[in-house]
Amino acid sequence: MSELQASCLCGGVHLSFPDAFLYMGNCHCSECRKFTGADYSSVGGIEAEKVTVTAGQDHLRYYDKSAETVLAFCGHCGSSLFSHKVNRGIFNIRLGILDSTPQHTPDFHIHTASKAPWHTPNEALKQFEHGPD
Repeated sequence: MSELQASCLCGGVHLSFPDAFLYMGNCHCSECRKFTGADYSSVGGIEAEKVTVTAGQDHLRYYDKSAETVLAFCGHCGSSLFSHKVNRGIFNIRLGILDSTPQHTPDFHIHTASKAPWHTPNEALKQFEHGPD
């Protein structure tokens, strides 16, 4: 299995993890839109223990969004890196920070009920108004 590499905009934070996403999808919730500054956030979920910070641990900053979710970003450039789903032990890696190409692509949209009004999700992918059941 190949290793994926990821980094922030300034190159201060580098991550490494196996190309073993449990899922890959696009989240349209208002919180992801605000955290990323984009119409939606493409993420890949992976077990937290499989992710290694290979550089820039001192640049990492965290925002406790809720008891269940901690958001990670670069304290120097502000790049959104991942959300940590604490109770599930999952990191939702922001796919936009990948420096290498994963073997799969996103195959669903979630929280389409709160999508940006100007955006129409790709209809070829599964869509969920909220989270998947």
